[in-house]
Amino acid sequence: MAAAGIFRLLSADAKRAFDARLAGLLPRNVMQEHMRALLQEYRDRLSEFRRRVAPYSALHVVFNAAACGCFASALWFFPPSGMAHWDLVFVRYGSLVVTPVAFLADAVMFARMLMATYAEDAEADGAV
Repeated sequence: MAAAGIFRLLSADAKRAFDARLAGLLPRNVMQEHMRALLQEYRDRLSEFRRRVAPYSALHVVFNAAACGCFASALWFFPPSGMAHWDLVFVRYGSLVVTPVAFLADAVMFARMLMATYAEDAEADGAV
């Protein structure tokens, strides 16, 4: 459980670093919807975004998956003693279902974000 907590803390730090770097990449007058502003108005900074900001989003996804995996493993190998048998079965198998679904959702969001930057970059190249 401690490993899950550590991975979750690292994931939150990676998310904060992503948000801070994304905000730092854009002018100060962009206060919200940073990704939309980046894709629509600041296409010249897409390569810098992929190089300096996107890896933190990938770290966020990986650390979240590691935290979920550690939590599910802890439930299987070190089950809590205060739970009834059927509650424990529900929590164990539920964690086996939720963990891959959560990882898949995070990975799809990351892939969509990254592909949007490449699609916008290709559109800009085609327009010139």
